[in-house]
Amino acid sequence: MKKVTFLLATLLIGGLMLTGCKKDPQPTPDPDPQPTTTKVVYKLSNSSMSQTGSDCFKYTFSYQGADGQMVTVNDVTLPWTSPELTVTLPFTAKMEGQATFNEADLPDPVIFGQLYYLYANGDECQFGGELMAVERNAFMPYLAENPDILKFSYSKTINR
Repeated sequence: MKKVTFLLATLLIGGLMLTGCKKDPQPTPDPDPQPTTTKVVYKLSNSSMSQTGSDCFKYTFSYQGADGQMVTVNDVTLPWTSPELTVTLPFTAKMEGQATFNEADLPDPVIFGQLYYLYANGDECQFGGELMAVERNAFMPYLAENPDILKFSYSKTINR
């Protein structure tokens, strides 16, 4: 009987040791949640470090608003900056438009084009465009050969 009691006591202690030695699972840290919104600002400029566009140009363009609808802006002189938009991510920022002018108002030389910027949370996330200079008498023939030169379009998807 002592052997059976000893065997049962040994099994009981062994069983307690096996079930009592469980380690608590280590908590896994939650990854930093990704932002679901960001602040976006569009900007059009007519000045670089070396030149400024002629002031005879007016711009009509559209940009992607916070609600996903295109917002149209008519007859703007540059520079221009949009209001700050709070958008849901991912967001595809888009801007397209063109410049118009009155031929009688063209200076010599004609400096045309635009520089466009896109900011997300205050940081520049896209830049593009160009300014070009052409003598006044060469501008209209140049425009005839390049009819889309006063148009622009860009888009960029912002994920964070």
